[in-house]
Amino acid sequence: MSIFSIENGVLGENIDPFRAHLKGEEFGIDGVAISIQGTLCTDIDEAIEILSLGRNHSSDFHFFQSKTSDKLDYGNISKFLDAVYDFFTDRSHITGEQLQNLVEVKEAIYSAAAKTSPSLRCYYCTTGSGQASELIEKLIETNKIRLNELNIFNDIHIECVGAKIIQNGFRSATNSSSAKLNFQKAVTMPNHEKVDEAYIGYVPASEILAIAFGEPDQDGVRHINKSLFYDNVRDFNPESEINKSIISDLESGGNASFVFKNNGITVVSKNIDRKGDIFSLEDYQIVNGCQTTNILAYIPEQAESIFVPLRLIGCSDTDFVSSVIIGTNRQNEVREDQFWALRPFMKDLEEYCASQSGDARIYIERRDNQYRDVGVERTRILRPSDLMKVAAAMFFYQPHRAARDHRGIRKEFDGRIFSENHNVELYHIAALALYKFDYLVRSGKVDRTRVIFRFYALYALVKKHWKTEDILDAPLKSQKKVTTAVFAILNDNDAFSAQIEEVASHLESIISESNITTREKIRDFIRTESVVDEFTQRLFPTNRNS
Repeated sequence: MSIFSIENGVLGENIDPFRAHLKGEEFGIDGVAISIQGTLCTDIDEAIEILSLGRNHSSDFHFFQSKTSDKLDYGNISKFLDAVYDFFTDRSHITGEQLQNLVEVKEAIYSAAAKTSPSLRCYYCTTGSGQASELIEKLIETNKIRLNELNIFNDIHIECVGAKIIQNGFRSATNSSSAKLNFQKAVTMPNHEKVDEAYIGYVPASEILAIAFGEPDQDGVRHINKSLFYDNVRDFNPESEINKSIISDLESGGNASFVFKNNGITVVSKNIDRKGDIFSLEDYQIVNGCQTTNILAYIPEQAESIFVPLRLIGCSDTDFVSSVIIGTNRQNEVREDQFWALRPFMKDLEEYCASQSGDARIYIERRDNQYRDVGVERTRILRPSDLMKVAAAMFFYQPHRAARDHRGIRKEFDGRIFSENHNVELYHIAALALYKFDYLVRSGKVDRTRVIFRFYALYALVKKHWKTEDILDAPLKSQKKVTTAVFAILNDNDAFSAQIEEVASHLESIISESNITTREKIRDFIRTESVVDEFTQRLFPTNRNS
């Protein structure tokens, strides 16, 4: 709950707290969230996938320790900060596969040699007020100095968090966004059949920051609520030439010209209640204006004297909102997988998955935080990018590329995935398979060491019943036979666990015969096509089509 409340509520991220939570008896630490470009990375494959695209990535290290006591214990805080320091130095306290994987992520980040060093944030959470004594404040300051002397962080933040911040963060993370906007220069836009109401004009930058900031932290500081942005807020780099030029222009007195030079901001709200110049917004999102908002947040002291072009659209039609998002972001460098979620097929899949009953229900998150105010199990929420990886393994028979090269697969099979004529039932089974695999690992029914074989296990589910990689184009009757057979396995935890163990035993045998021992070499080895071929021959020596 502490991880969820701080990350998704106070900091406005959108991460699965279960993936950041450490499951074992790690020394001094309960959770670690390492993000690259705003994406949580828990192993080297996820890190390399992001680091391989573009340059000068921004990274963050967040560490958590939570205690049910309402007291701040000097010894426990000292132990927590020792564990954080150890993570970046001797690693003498690193135990368990999770922390080892996170160390590999850390090393990949520093090997990438970005211009800006990562930031470090440490949160010690209690059920009390979180108010630190003078002695604990001195302890925190001493550790800041010690960590700063490593010269590997852009900034360091250590905070003792109390119940009030956790409660406020939880409410912020689970409630839909709402805010009031003073829009004095609003001009009504032309009528549109799918738009309830819309306005265009300009507002002081302070009004933009008022709706863009989230809940204040323990020190009363408000951060940009990243969940409000369709675009990736992490793409903002104050050191880029264009952003440095804009900031320099503003700092040297160019405030009056900003409204003429800037493309402006587009806000879409499901509901708008206007009373005079005050607009009350419910469930809103800033679909264009990420860079502008970040620049304004960089110089908040000048916000009152800067004016920003604004379009405010009141619309509950998700398809039209999607078209607005595409139209306002195509001129920017937006990740293509963000647009997958807007394909018509995705809406059909989302509705089909959510309509399933009981344990078969899955939620496809087409828009970040769309389920934030809905009481659903977070582990059942999947993003289109997650589904792409599973599709690579289960539909295109590429388990060796699924984790590390799913973007290459997307480019190769772009015309053959998420098509309007595809059977949503197949994709639902794929999403359910990923959820069930992760559930078996979380519940301890499958050993965590099997995670490295995840995509091979998912590949085997379909390969067992369909020989060729054309299941998406097969007749519906044939597809039904496959989905029925796979669902029967997924619906039986013991049967699926046994199949995962069978997959693991074959792969471990192949690895053993290769005389490879290190974790890194094993990971690279099973990412090769020759291993897929050998694995397939051993597991399916007489495979036939259903």
